[in-house]
Amino acid sequence: MLNDFPANDQVISSDRKFYQNNRFVLLLWVLITLIFVIDSWITNRYNNYLIFENTFRNLLNERSLYANYPAYHDDSNHYGPIFSVLIAPFAIFHNWVGLLLWNLFNCFFLFKAIQTLPLNEDQKIAIGYIAIPCLIESMLNQQFNAGAGALMILSYTLLNKDKGVWSALCIILGTFIKLYGIVGLVFFFFSKNKSSFILWLVVWSAVIFLIPMLFASPDYVIHSYQDWKNSLTSKNMVNVLGGGIDISIMGFFREILNEKRISNFLFLSLGSLLFILPFINISRFKKSRFQLMMLSSVMIFPILFSTGAEDCTFIIAVIGVGVWYVKEKNDLMKKVLLPILLIITCNFPLLLFPVFAKSHPLSLAIISFPYFLVWMRIIYNATNNRLSYIEDTEPERIAVLVD
Repeated sequence: MLNDFPANDQVISSDRKFYQNNRFVLLLWVLITLIFVIDSWITNRYNNYLIFENTFRNLLNERSLYANYPAYHDDSNHYGPIFSVLIAPFAIFHNWVGLLLWNLFNCFFLFKAIQTLPLNEDQKIAIGYIAIPCLIESMLNQQFNAGAGALMILSYTLLNKDKGVWSALCIILGTFIKLYGIVGLVFFFFSKNKSSFILWLVVWSAVIFLIPMLFASPDYVIHSYQDWKNSLTSKNMVNVLGGGIDISIMGFFREILNEKRISNFLFLSLGSLLFILPFINISRFKKSRFQLMMLSSVMIFPILFSTGAEDCTFIIAVIGVGVWYVKEKNDLMKKVLLPILLIITCNFPLLLFPVFAKSHPLSLAIISFPYFLVWMRIIYNATNNRLSYIEDTEPERIAVLVD
């Protein structure tokens, strides 16, 4: 069906089929969301949502945001202290209502963020379809990943629309909730008024840091940030050393090489070097296509190189893949990479043979590999200035970013 949508900048004729409509894609997204909310109601599967909504009560009562509470839920929270404030409007409702509103919020937030991209409608529709397998995982797991992805998109598109103050807020909020948002700082290179952008980053950092203190004491909040750091460190150690499932690209190569103790530092150093490599093309910074490819890289990179990534986290990376797909001009690359990625993303071993998949980590870690191939394609093209021969041919807005 994706072949019915142009992967370039050409706009198809007005004679559209029913599925070539953004409202139909939104309807599919909402139906998926409702199906898995209803499934959670029927099976009484609320665990992840209970972890989230319990953080607001823990904030009010100044209990640890990161301790285990087996009487309420399994596992523990790994989001920043500001998240306990974000979840508050949902936590005031009964769990079944709160879960419904929470999943719908994440669904609509990500969909709306995609609509702000400087792409034509057909390209946005294609991205909406590409995201569906990962949207299913995200809604099934009741996670904030869709919202985190929306913040990453908006950190670029708001800056693109000369709203640097709100772009800075999205970067800082995303960072203080889940850390992934920090990669949005590279959009600094696209900003014309860099001093103003830095100022807003500092201001919003202070505001987001202090907001939880409206509900709890400063000492408690400061200690919570330390607990958050310890929580993430502990989770990383569990995933790397075998107590958990590491489906990052590091986990993939550790499984392939059968060597659990390869340092994260080695992977992160090489990955970070590749991530910043395209920015040597300073003359390309004002080009819309280059910026979109960097947005794509921003959304894929932190998921690939996070040992805390889960299958439901790839809703962030798959949007980056979608942006790459609609801007990639090599049809062979698209026809090969995208189908492989979507098939592996569906994780059939886990769906059909869960016991086997969980006992063979490579069957799970392989999820990251096709994303890695797409990411390397983006880096290769951008670094070698391969985007120069496919500049915009339609009167699409050239993004000169200012605050």
